[in-house]
Amino acid sequence: MTPHQTIAVLVRLFAIWLAIYFGRMLPAFYKQMVNTDDSNATIIAVVIGVFTVVALLILWFFPRTIAGALLDSKRPLVAESASPDIWFAVGCALIGLWLIIPAASSLLYNLSILYLAQRTPGLDVSDLRYYWIYYVIEIAFGVWLLLGARGARRLFWWARRAE
Repeated sequence: MTPHQTIAVLVRLFAIWLAIYFGRMLPAFYKQMVNTDDSNATIIAVVIGVFTVVALLILWFFPRTIAGALLDSKRPLVAESASPDIWFAVGCALIGLWLIIPAASSLLYNLSILYLAQRTPGLDVSDLRYYWIYYVIEIAFGVWLLLGARGARRLFWWARRAE
């Protein structure tokens, strides 16, 4: 497989995972938004849902375009045998995505709770700041893994060679 085909397959796998995650979280998110008397909350829930569906459709129907945007198009499109270092980088990127998506959606959920707390008296949101710190750290670590994780790669190869 060429690098473009590999990335296209990974983009489609990510779209499948995101669709499953979205389908699992949508009922709880929608119920939380609808249980308020605020019509803006319902509109926000619908807009987020539509945005996610559009992103899923783009990921599913245009994976090669996304792969072309992520990879250098000046390189020849020949199938290469990948080194273990490249597979490790791809694995780090996938783990980074795996960390970013749930943390980002949890932050979005906490933002909706904070929005509801402003409209609903008596709703306790004192613990939200601790969750935010956790999710921001998780997103930062995921972005680090997604963008290369050179330190993790060096640590892995050092541990593998150590006797």
